[in-house]
Parts: sequence; structure tokens; C-alpha cells
Amino acid sequence: MEGRIVGVFGTDASEKAGLLDPITKKSEAEGGLVVHRRVESGVNYSFLEDAQFPEKVQGYSRIASISDYALYVLPKFGKIAPPDGELAVVIDSFGLDGSILAIDEEPPSAIGTYFKGTRLEGFGASSRSSKSSVFDLAAVKEGPNVPPKGTLVYIDRAFSVKGVGLVVLGFVLGGTVSIHDELRLIPGAEGKRAEVRGIQVSDEDQESVGRGLRVGLSLKGVELKDLDKVSWMDDGSFQVSEKVSFDFTQSRFYKQAVDGRDMHLQLPGEILTCKVKAEGLGNGSVAASLPSVAPVWEGMRVGLVDLNGKGLRVAGGGKCRAQS
Repeated sequence: MEGRIVGVFGTDASEKAGLLDPITKKSEAEGGLVVHRRVESGVNYSFLEDAQFPEKVQGYSRIASISDYALYVLPKFGKIAPPDGELAVVIDSFGLDGSILAIDEEPPSAIGTYFKGTRLEGFGASSRSSKSSVFDLAAVKEGPNVPPKGTLVYIDRAFSVKGVGLVVLGFVLGGTVSIHDELRLIPGAEGKRAEVRGIQVSDEDQESVGRGLRVGLSLKGVELKDLDKVSWMDDGSFQVSEKVSFDFTQSRFYKQAVDGRDMHLQLPGEILTCKVKAEGLGNGSVAASLPSVAPVWEGMRVGLVDLNGKGLRVAGGGKCRAQS
């Protein structure tokens, strides 16, 4: 079984509902993350939106960091406001491809110019009916932030279920997960592993699942307290580090310097506080020091976020270099 993750971005909740309600089934709403599902031609698509934007930007930053494709839903009458621009910078920072959709109206003819200087400038724009259940997903391919090898799972919830035991929810970001696999906790005690005793996708039991799927995993060999600070699990093949070096491209719309700043680094799935330092290698090379280890691979995309920023809170993004 395989999956794809589609980020549904936009500032108008009713317009996003006009897209999602006819084509998906809502399956989860936890905190700000709202998960909708659609299965087509054997592929399980997770459509993700955030209910806390624009008050908080980290929800959409997280979605962009794990998405394969971005759908940008225009506000009614194409009335673009500064929060729309901030979402465009989020999408741009993670190098996502995508498309722009207007619900029950035609998009403005020059909509690309509204997002000038971001990837959205080159996105195709089209109109959709809020009554149509037909949706072409042919353009949704494996996205830019997939590790080249190894099994990696991002965990966003952990809890105990009576009669089942410890359960985690998350997304398979790379590789496959099978029953009886032993997965390393990141961050976690040295040598600590959890055995997968059960797998569910959309409440259906599975023996094995592939990349891009929203999964529930029941675990043994660990307790709930062991997962207090765990954000990922892997097969042991990933390099983990408290320092992430990457080639940073600052958004033209973010005017502050980042060198020497305390900011947040958006990793695949999780956002962590960091200390940013220019490395003097040219090409915007920077290093981010983290409070705990995180999985890193060459080419992994990250974003710098200024949660205390006035106006634009997304500074830009970059690709990780091979870590020393």
C-alpha cells in the first residue's frame, strides 16, 4: 500500500471546504491539523489543512515539510491579503509543486503575478465546482522531501489504548514499515527500540505499509513515557545530529538577518528551536544548533521560521549538505 500527502493551503475556510467536502472524507482533527482522505487507483491520498492559521504559522510549515504537492485555494473573489503571501513563502521555502484553485468562480487572469517572486507565480490556475467529486490527481507525484533510502516515520501523537497498548499516529516519510519491525526512537535513549506489533491505515489492519501513508502503529517494548520527546522513528540507517548544516535561500520578502539568531528550524514534520550561525562557506551556508538530535540526510529540505516575527514569520528554506 502506498500513499501521497497533499497540502491544502489557503486563508478562507469556506473555500477550502468547497474543495475538500466533495472529494474527500474527513478522518481526523487534532489540534490544528485536519486530515482528509481519498483513495483512488489503489493510492491513499492524505489531504492536510491547518485550522490555526493565520494565528499560528507552524501548522502549515509542518504540512509543507512533508507534502508531496500543494493545492492553493484562493479566497473568495481572489482577494489576496498578507496571510496569503505568507503561505506562498511557506510553499516556496520547501520547493513544492502545485496548483491554484478558485471555487465556483474563475481565477483572476493574472493570478500568477499576485504571488510574484514565489513558486506560486508559475502554478497553473483553474476553477472548480464545489459540487464536483471528480478530481484529477495525476500531477501528485512523490515530493521533494523524501529520503533516498531507509525507513523513517514522523510521529505526531502517542497514547495508550485499553486492550491494545501503546499507539502512535504519524506519517511514513520514507521506506516501508512492517509488523515485527524494530524501530529506533529519535530522539531517544541509546539502543532503545520499539517493536511494531500492529499497523492500521484508515482503521484497517495492514501487514506492511509504504511511504506517504498516514498510519497508526501499536508498539511494544516501550512505554508512553519513553515517547515524551520522540518525533521520529527509523530503521537505524539515518544519521542523527544536533547540528544541521544547509544551504539557505532567504525569502526576498523577509528583511532581517538570520545569523546569530534564535529561531525555529522546520524539519520534516517537527519544528525545533535552534541557534543559527553563518558558516562562511558562501552560497548562504548556515548551521542550526538544535536542543536534541534529529534525522538528517543530504538534500533534506528545511525551513527557518521566526515565530516571534512581525509580519512575515517564514524566513526561507534550504537543502541540507552532507553532515560532518
